[in-house]
Amino acid sequence: MPASLLRQIPIFSELPDDLLARVAERLVQRRVPAGTVLFTTGEESRGLYLVESGRVRVYRVSPDGREQVLHIEGPGRPVAELPLFDGGPYPASAVTIEDSVLLFLPRPEFEQLYRTYPDVAHAIIRGLGRRLRHLVQLTETLAFRDVAARLAMLLAGYADRTGVPTTEGVELALGRTQEELALEIGAARESVSRALKQLQRKGLIESAGRDRLRIPSVERLRTFAAPGERARD
Repeated sequence: MPASLLRQIPIFSELPDDLLARVAERLVQRRVPAGTVLFTTGEESRGLYLVESGRVRVYRVSPDGREQVLHIEGPGRPVAELPLFDGGPYPASAVTIEDSVLLFLPRPEFEQLYRTYPDVAHAIIRGLGRRLRHLVQLTETLAFRDVAARLAMLLAGYADRTGVPTTEGVELALGRTQEELALEIGAARESVSRALKQLQRKGLIESAGRDRLRIPSVERLRTFAAPGERARD
């Protein structure tokens, strides 16, 4: 299972089978209940977490106590890659939001891998680049005052990273409640509910089953979110 899971994770997906097996041998499985804090902002990095099942919320807390969700990671996603490279502390906090099974790669094992096998370092650098693009998009969404535009940009980013192309557009397993979406874009849940309906009325998103969305055109969705192009009901 660990090797097949690693194949789903962008930072390891391009590694050859023999090298992937070496990474899998170093993983430690941990079962943790919902509400478990994995680490907090400022703590020294201990290693890399990979989500086998369940979900993890990564967030920061402002001085006045407000929480800003940076991302929610589900199965096949890594958590806390950056500190492993720059040697700094965790830049955010992470907590499981449901019972989860995590795979943990201790920092010394990780460092040995990328120093010994350059392909590991190259793959992870590409993964970090994708994460940086996501954070740039998140900054853009928070700059929008219109909730529908923030949500459109967020969904377009999800589609780019995890969407599955079909003949009718891109299908997306959302894996998030409206409350969680609201936290990610700094809005109220009721506002997110209205924004989803607005995007559906405009034909920018469609229901594709339980917790799944179909986006007929990601470019149209992104254009709607652009500051000079935002359409209103």
